[in-house]
Amino acid sequence: MEEREDNIIYEDFIQDREVKMINEFCPKLKRHVYLVHVQVFTTDNLPFSPMTGKMDHIFFNYNQVSTEDVDIKGVVGNFYNSITHKYETTDHTFVVGMTRRNDIAEKTAIRLLRQAAKKVIGELNKRVVMPHMARPHILTDVQRAEQLLTDRNVKITKLSRKTGIPAFTLYNYRKNPEALKKTSHVNIERLMTQYYETYFNRNEVERFRFMLIKTVRAYLKETKNNPIVYNPVY
Repeated sequence: MEEREDNIIYEDFIQDREVKMINEFCPKLKRHVYLVHVQVFTTDNLPFSPMTGKMDHIFFNYNQVSTEDVDIKGVVGNFYNSITHKYETTDHTFVVGMTRRNDIAEKTAIRLLRQAAKKVIGELNKRVVMPHMARPHILTDVQRAEQLLTDRNVKITKLSRKTGIPAFTLYNYRKNPEALKKTSHVNIERLMTQYYETYFNRNEVERFRFMLIKTVRAYLKETKNNPIVYNPVY
């Protein structure tokens, strides 16, 4: 049914999302119903599959957001992009729900729909960690400095000349790496320069870049038809 201004009983922003509530006649149910619409953003835990546009095989949990009084039904306003071949959000994409009963006062309906809207927003905001992606361990600058100094192939006297840090200080760091946590930012920066010069060169970086491109392409090709893991949002 086409939405009319006099059907809207509530319209506001909750956590920067547009939320509106409507009282309208549903021809299918042959009665008036109270509806809630909660805005969806592109970076959300999407309430639909970008591959199929449907609500199955997704991380958004509809059972989690529905309540005893409000049934969260689905999504309106998502569209199929014929260029990317994906279902995407627009400025008018909303999660939609409705009250399970119609014999309630408007004030009560607004209260119940607000509670459900907040649950929907919590689920949309939920950060999803893709199960197939292992988080790489990224060294801090202090850990990199420790790796450099404890490498017996690195000559302390040569490192001292290149960094301008006294040799006895570097020997102390090698003997007691914990002391690096209290050293100056300037010393850490100097050690970082030598770290990258020692362990990396342009050819190695290029090899790594091409290896990464090759790996990602192979992964995307392998998972292209899997709606759970192949999600461009992530």
